[in-house]
Amino acid sequence: MKIDVLTLFPEMFKGFKEESIIKRAIKEKKVDINTINFRDFAKNKHKKVDDTPYGGGSGMVLLCQPIFDAVESIKKKDSKVILLSPQGKPFTQEKAYELSKEKHLIFICGHYEGFDERITTICDEEISIGDYVLTGGELPAMILCDAITRLIPGVIDEQSHKNDSFNDDLLDYPTYTKPRNYKGLKVPEILLSGDHKKIEKWRKDERLKVTKEKRPDLLSKNITLEKDGIKNKKNKVYMDDIKNIKVTEVKTVTKNGRYILDKNNLTWAVTVFNPNKIIGYKLKSKSKDASNKIIITKKDLSIKVIMKNIRKKIDILTYHFNLSLSEDDNEDGVSNVLGEAEMLKSFIIAAYLKYLGDEKIDKIIKDINMIVNEFMKAKTIKSTFLQQKQVSNRRR
Repeated sequence: MKIDVLTLFPEMFKGFKEESIIKRAIKEKKVDINTINFRDFAKNKHKKVDDTPYGGGSGMVLLCQPIFDAVESIKKKDSKVILLSPQGKPFTQEKAYELSKEKHLIFICGHYEGFDERITTICDEEISIGDYVLTGGELPAMILCDAITRLIPGVIDEQSHKNDSFNDDLLDYPTYTKPRNYKGLKVPEILLSGDHKKIEKWRKDERLKVTKEKRPDLLSKNITLEKDGIKNKKNKVYMDDIKNIKVTEVKTVTKNGRYILDKNNLTWAVTVFNPNKIIGYKLKSKSKDASNKIIITKKDLSIKVIMKNIRKKIDILTYHFNLSLSEDDNEDGVSNVLGEAEMLKSFIIAAYLKYLGDEKIDKIIKDINMIVNEFMKAKTIKSTFLQQKQVSNRRR
């Protein structure tokens, strides 16, 4: 994806593009974020881009000409032009997903009192990040870039953003880390119990509770199911609670060694697995010719696919541990990789418990804990060796 940002202050984006996930996505060529100073397109002697408004009033208004010319110089057939404006539609996670599928986005950042209204004629839509006014559109542009970039395939693990707040119109459940007791504030006992079913239920209940307390407006929205591209609204908070869904038999064909859905077969795309019903494990097809969702109804095959996904994630975690061992001692680096291990365990419990059951999940968590313990032992040995080496060098 390419994102062009039209702004009078391109320097504001330097730090944004050189940190964290955005930096990595740019380096791996998943996204190209380019800033263009539309002052460079001004044709007047002093490169002026604003003027006083007709009819009087305070402030200055951005001129049409520099922005029109800037957009026309980069716009292509597949470009989408977005004006960042407090008058636009509110930016949502759903809109972020929608925009992440575009090939080329052009963001226009306003400044001063506003735009000449005619600028809206070259825009596909206006987007606002909230009901308040900022000095310019640069911060909103960064917010959209961040929210959209992390959804581009390959930028972060797909399951990481699938579990985000707002994906199902619910906020996230509370999370805790060490120590168990901090200044009398204790971690809920249920999270220390090791009972994954109870923990999952607690988290589910907490999501409802937190949403009800902080964003009750979200609960009024309906969960949307999709059947062959047709959206069907159900007044249910959780898809897992949907009962008596009529599901047609899942018909599969093989192509290039992959299972794909027969396009002529109408099938509900739900994530519930119940051996007594024809409902199974859902995953996305890698084949361009296939339906965008696959449901595996055979339990053994579902488990094989899930275990393959888990092994891949554990392999990535092990690689990150080894990478950390090869680097100089860095507390932040160690903390990050240990945090990654905890996130992986939480994700596996939340995503796969209902498919694998307690026994298999417990074994997987033990395997991850064993890898963590081996990493910490190796890190300690390396640290001790380096300290002894430093002492030896000083003595010489």
